[in-house]
Amino acid sequence: MRNTVWILCGVLCVSGLWSGASGAAEGPAAGGGGSALLDARGETWFEVREGLANSRIRFERDKEGRVAFLGGSITTQTGWRDHTCEALKARFPDTRLDFLNAGIGGTDSTFGAMRLERDVFGKGPVDLLFLEFAVNDGGGEPGDVRRMRAMEGIIRHARRLNPNIDIVVQYLADTEKVAVIEQGGVPPAIGDHDAVTRHYNLPVIYNAKAVAHRIDRREFAWEGFSGDTCHPNAFGHKLYATFVEELLTAAWPGALPADSQITPHPMPAVLDPLNYENGRVVDPGAAEVVSGWQRDPAWQTEKTCNYSGPVDVLAGLEPGAELRFTFTGTLVGVSVIAGMDAGVVEYSIDGGPFLKKDLFDHYCVKFHRPVCHLFGEALTPGEHQLTLRIAGDRNAQSTGHAMRILDFVCN
Repeated sequence: MRNTVWILCGVLCVSGLWSGASGAAEGPAAGGGGSALLDARGETWFEVREGLANSRIRFERDKEGRVAFLGGSITTQTGWRDHTCEALKARFPDTRLDFLNAGIGGTDSTFGAMRLERDVFGKGPVDLLFLEFAVNDGGGEPGDVRRMRAMEGIIRHARRLNPNIDIVVQYLADTEKVAVIEQGGVPPAIGDHDAVTRHYNLPVIYNAKAVAHRIDRREFAWEGFSGDTCHPNAFGHKLYATFVEELLTAAWPGALPADSQITPHPMPAVLDPLNYENGRVVDPGAAEVVSGWQRDPAWQTEKTCNYSGPVDVLAGLEPGAELRFTFTGTLVGVSVIAGMDAGVVEYSIDGGPFLKKDLFDHYCVKFHRPVCHLFGEALTPGEHQLTLRIAGDRNAQSTGHAMRILDFVCN
């Protein structure tokens, strides 16, 4: 059993995205006065869409259930997630509720899609899943294929494992998204995610829009909400929790009808056949070592972020170290621990030409952290072989040539 403890550390325009939605309830403002989810024009900060009936039946009638949270550091932080857990326990005081924090700071929806089955469903059945990746999925241009495939893959994979699962997607705020919204635009990551969630009719919360509008109404400044570019302070986390509570109130109105039954959610036609529905992690022991790679089951170092050691890695530290990994699917990559000594890796798929990827980025000067890299996607379905080789060159800021593999990722 590989034991890694993950901890936090910080970093297509859809028609109707900013229009009023059904099912919103006015609530108290966190900053004093005003409404939590309803602005002066009647616009709402969430959409109930298909609702959350199945999880309510599980919690209220069956008196048990599990709630999971998948996302980045804002999920992992003590804050909105904890408030939400307490609110659910207060709503269902006689119910045995289990809560699973599957957030990993600094990681995006692609890595979330790859680790969904292991880190979420591998812990047991899940009735209600909260997702947030809008911040870590970054800006870029609308129509980013990777984040749309990842979001669709998470949804379809979750629904395949449990057709009854209810899913809530949140579009959290950062300074870049707030600036785009203040100019009347739609942040690309939110637009892309919403194109997918709207297709699957999932409940969503437009957190970034709500924060931007409150700032515009001078209820608070960004500095009163967050101490950096994205991580809420205590006030910000309470505000996010208020948004969740308002959505739950709208989704679970009145008494539960006596004839209510848990019903599988419909699975719409696929948006992108190359979505990451079959995302998975594979132990690095599955690789064939040609030369120079060694398994270190308890590697550790100082200055870590988003995890606490020791960790089990397959390490290549010197130029020329080579391995081969055979897999079945259309996508392949790795999750690694990258830091001050991160090197450059050469990679080839099915005997093709070697390409290079620099594993060193601007965070590596500060600490070691988990990162997911893809080497190939949209491959022909079937069996393939990935070859990795440590290159002789390296980033000018790096102190070494290291590549420490936590897992291979495939789809």
